[in-house]
Amino acid sequence: MAKQHPAVDMIKYERTFAMIKPDGVMRGAVGDVIHRFEKVGLKIVAIKMLTPTTEMIRKHYPMSDEAWVERLGEKCLSGFDSLECSVLDVLGTDDKKKLGQNVTESLVEYLTSGPVVAMVIEGIQAIDMVRKLCGHTLPFKADVGTIRGDYSVDSPAIANAENRSIHNIIHASENASEAQNEIKLWFAGEKISKYKLTGEMVMYSRYY
Repeated sequence: MAKQHPAVDMIKYERTFAMIKPDGVMRGAVGDVIHRFEKVGLKIVAIKMLTPTTEMIRKHYPMSDEAWVERLGEKCLSGFDSLECSVLDVLGTDDKKKLGQNVTESLVEYLTSGPVVAMVIEGIQAIDMVRKLCGHTLPFKADVGTIRGDYSVDSPAIANAENRSIHNIIHASENASEAQNEIKLWFAGEKISKYKLTGEMVMYSRYY
């Protein structure tokens, strides 16, 4: 039998980071969220509940990256695209950088407001798979059947008008670099479990 290429192993056992946010915990959605990941064949290889500090959240997000901050501002602007009021009317500015900075401060307040559940998830193309299961980061754009689509209808227009962060249930790493950094931040020095699912023979093998 031919030896499997290392690149295949990297895809097959890819790891990503996900975090159920305070609103997800307080909604009692933790069990369902974990079930959705496990139902498709992904593995939870590390998990813990904690209340994040301001320092952790500021390390988690690249808040000193101006391009990232402006991207948050663009998301804020996009929430007004189909509305009859403008961002200027509601928020008094359409400056992407200023809007993004306001969002970052709201994020810190939101994510330190209560306990979160941090997880390392492993499986075939786990990064993309988890993102797909979570749905669009703006809940009102998330498809029904995704975690955000089923648990939230929040929008940036309402959230920013109320001077708060969007309540969108869960965070998931966007790419491999982000996943690596977030796992290192949230599980520094902690053991990541290794185990087999009983269904792996059927899901991942030529022979069953």
